Amino acid sequence: MVYTKGDVFVKKESTWGVGVDPTSPTSGIDEILGLDSEYEYGLENQITAVNPAAMAYPSEISYHTAKAKGKIDFVYNGALPFAIMLGGISNSDPLEDEPPFTWTISPSGTPIPFTTSCLMKGTNDKRAQIIGCYAKSLSFKMGLNEPVSGTLDIVGKDLDINNPFTAPTTVAIDGSKAWKPHEFTYSIGSITGITYITELEFTISRGVDVGHGLSERSPSTSYSGKFDAINGSITAYVPDSAAANEIEKLVLGGTSTSKKLDAKDIVIDKSYADEASDSAKITLSDCIFSDYSTVFPLDTKMSYKFSFSGTSAHVLWEAPFAKTNW
Repeated sequence: MVYTKGDVFVKKESTWGVGVDPTSPTSGIDEILGLDSEYEYGLENQITAVNPAAMAYPSEISYHTAKAKGKIDFVYNGALPFAIMLGGISNSDPLEDEPPFTWTISPSGTPIPFTTSCLMKGTNDKRAQIIGCYAKSLSFKMGLNEPVSGTLDIVGKDLDINNPFTAPTTVAIDGSKAWKPHEFTYSIGSITGITYITELEFTISRGVDVGHGLSERSPSTSYSGKFDAINGSITAYVPDSAAANEIEKLVLGGTSTSKKLDAKDIVIDKSYADEASDSAKITLSDCIFSDYSTVFPLDTKMSYKFSFSGTSAHVLWEAPFAKTNW
């Protein structure tokens, strides 16, 4: 058994926990999180020991509830991961009748249930599905010399390895390219044209989970939970004192510690323009900068790293497929 190539697909469930197979053939990115994916999946059992009073060691190992889990690493080529994480999707009005479709993605109290289909191709294909998935967290990471990448952590209702899904006969996805940092513009409140940023990352997470009844090992219900604060950091080199002062004022609120902190939006814009295919704009709302550290080495560039927390994320995306797919 030699595994040579893997694929991972995600597809929306109309009813939570009712598994769905990927489309065959797959001809769009509505079932692909991104490019260059790596996935993990597994099952978590709750195990306890039974220790009688007269014995120094357990007489029984007792098993209880179980739930599936997984993680997918990918390179962004669209905003579908944000839709899966945030759950709130709407089209622009009036609705377009052909792609690209304008999606507005915002946080929703109701997450999107989906099936994750994992396929490792080889002389004897290994297939499994995590059924009844919800997204627990999504990361967004960009640096100088690599495409924008992310990780989606998921929790599921069931892990199906007995009834392998039908793998797509062909996978010919939309030709959107990997997102590259130099294709974006960045602004923090009124500060625009920030050419000295070298790294930017943030994570969106929510307390989604599955629940069990007394009579079942398998989850019987789901809990959508609430969103945590969006947490991230920005790293920048310091070209001059004006740029350094801008960064320090974001954390201080002004020129000293007695100043009031003002919440600012961070906007990460991939050349967004209405009806421009594959463009996107990510807005992190009401961000407060909590700390910074700066390093002044003697013979290389000076750098700052400053952390922030925000209330929510909103994404505009010119999608190559209609909202009805999700």
